[in-house]
Amino acid sequence: MSGPSSELPLPLTHVFVDFENVHQIDFSVMGSNPVHFTLLVGAKQPRMDVALVEQLLENADVVELVRLTSSGKDALDFALAYYLGRAAVGDPTGYFYIVSKDKGFDPLIEHLRSRRIRAHRHDDFSALTFSAPGKAPSTLPGEPLERALEHLRRNPNNRPKRKKTLISHLRSLLGKTASETDVLDLMVELKKGGHLILEEKDRVTYRV
Repeated sequence: MSGPSSELPLPLTHVFVDFENVHQIDFSVMGSNPVHFTLLVGAKQPRMDVALVEQLLENADVVELVRLTSSGKDALDFALAYYLGRAAVGDPTGYFYIVSKDKGFDPLIEHLRSRRIRAHRHDDFSALTFSAPGKAPSTLPGEPLERALEHLRRNPNNRPKRKKTLISHLRSLLGKTASETDVLDLMVELKKGGHLILEEKDRVTYRV
């Protein structure tokens, strides 16, 4: 008689969709992973495609539809931040993904990552990293961090002096396949390790 499985259950993945600028939704990305979708619809979006409605009905047990009744500047963004924050408090071990082309969410992602919340933003569903059945979303591996540290140590006279330049520098180091979220994740890891400090006017100080 075999004993109980030693495998831990996969953490819940929370996906927040900014439907104001992402209209293609792919529920197949979940595979066999436990996923909860929160679809936020703006007040000025009164109609949905029939095919999408059919998808929502087929996945009703894992989808929460939030329709804003008032419009205003960044109204949906603030609502999405609220629902994400509420989910993070209720499930601190979960993974949190924003699907939106709006880069204005990136400072929020960086802040959440600094609080050890596993948050990411992707422009569309094709960029999500947990499509394989039974595979949890990946966090930033150690290898990029080690590569970045080695590069900074070898080039003390060529270290970016400003945050904006550092972001471009790290993106080049990680390669063409790296997303902006990957770069922000790497910056958070460097800050956590005490390897860089962001000072006034986004000036960067290194301790590598």
